[in-house]
This record gives sequence, C-alpha cells and structure tokens, in this order.
Amino acid sequence: MSKRLVVLSALLLSLGLSACNENTDETVTDEEVNETAVLDTASADSAEVDIQEDESEPELDESVEIEESQQDKIEQLNQLLKQAEKQYQAEQFDAAAGTLSKLFQYDLSEYDELAEKAENLKADIQSIQAEKADSTLQESVFKEERQSAILSEEFLTATGQRIEDASDEDLADWISEKEAQAITDDSEREWTKEEAENYAFDQLMILEDLNYENYFFFVNMTAEDWVQLEAREAIERDGVSWSNLIGLYRYNVYSDELQKLDTVTGEYETVQNPS
Repeated sequence: MSKRLVVLSALLLSLGLSACNENTDETVTDEEVNETAVLDTASADSAEVDIQEDESEPELDESVEIEESQQDKIEQLNQLLKQAEKQYQAEQFDAAAGTLSKLFQYDLSEYDELAEKAENLKADIQSIQAEKADSTLQESVFKEERQSAILSEEFLTATGQRIEDASDEDLADWISEKEAQAITDDSEREWTKEEAENYAFDQLMILEDLNYENYFFFVNMTAEDWVQLEAREAIERDGVSWSNLIGLYRYNVYSDELQKLDTVTGEYETVQNPS
C-alpha cells in the first residue's frame, strides 16, 4: 500500500507541475500581447507626429512667400530711387521730385539708408525748385496752367511764345479760343472731346492708382485717338509755390493703351496694353 501511495503522490505531483507550466505559458502570452499593444500605440503616436510635421510644412511656404514679397518691395524702392537720381542728373527736377513723392508713399522705416539718400536728394531738389520759382508764377491767376508741360508745349506751338513769358490776359484769350475750337471739332468725332478726356482720365486713375486729392491734372485730346494727361503735385515752401511732375501720359481711347513719358529719354513707354 505504501508503494502505491507513493506512486499516486508522484503522479499527482507530476500533474500539478504540468498545470503550472501551462499557466505560466498563458501568462507569458498575455504579457506579449500587452507589449505588442504598447508598441502599436507608440507607432500610432509616431505616425501622428509625422502627420503633424507634414501639416506644418505650409508655414514654411508662407515664410518663403513673405520673404519673396519683401525682396520685391526692396527692388521696387531701389528702382524708384535710381529713377529719381537719373532725372536729377538730367536736370529734370520736377520729374525727380515727383518720383520721390511716390517713393515716400511707402513705409521706409525699415530702410534707413535708402530713406536717408532719398531725403537728401529731396532737399537738394527743393532748394533748386524754390530758386527757379519766379514772381510771375507766384502772382498769376493761372499758376497751375503755367506749370503744365502739356499746355506749355501747346501754347508755344499755337503762339510762338513761351507760356512763362505770357501775361494772364494772353493766357485767358488763348484758353477761350481753345474751348471754342473744341466745340467745333466735336462735330467731326465719334467721341466728343469731353467724353474722350473724361474716359481717358478715369482709366488713368484706375491703371496708375493715382490719388485725385493729392494731385492736380491737365487733360487734353490732341489727336483723333490720343488724349494727353498730366499729373502734378502742388508744393509750397516758405510762401513760394511750385509743383512736382508725377507723370506725363497719353491714352488711346480706341485701343485702351496707356503710355507714360520717360522724361530722361523723351520716349513714351507702354504702361498698359490690352493686346
């Protein structure tokens, strides 16, 4: 009997150890599953980080666009300053001052060196303009008309006299004759002179983005298709008045082409051409 009990005890012990081994295997399997789940979660988190990094890339593109826009502005400002310097060297002082006027419409607080050069050039030009402003201009009732390049050329062609030397009475008579002639010419045109000039003026305001309140203008239809336009800026310093030339233009009312005069070369350059 004692031998059989020993055998049974051994058998029961063997079965118990076997069961323990099976439970141990199952426990390891659960831990592996948990570890796998943790790894999967980490992978998912990593994927989310990658996605977030990818989504942040457009911010880099925006910064590049801002930098390019800034560079374009710097080039534009430098071009305006160089143009003013060329006009100054060619003794086109009114035109140079007008170009500087456009330059100073920009915020130059971040461009100290450029702003200083422009300010110095402006001061030199204003000194010259103040010296050239004569008493006839200051006392005339046609102060603005006497400063117009368009009217000066037209008056010289019609009368053989410089507009600076004409009396106010001479100018009044000539202007009246011009207005009367315009009424006669309207009967021979598809557009009336007034219609063509108004249309050309409106297009100039749009295409060149000029502020009507800052400037005064001269508009004159001189040919069948073309209207001449002149924009000037009134200046007064120490009781002396003159004006800066913002631009001399001509506009074709049939083709809608806008041209601007390069005062240094004397050639018109196309600003807007619909074709």
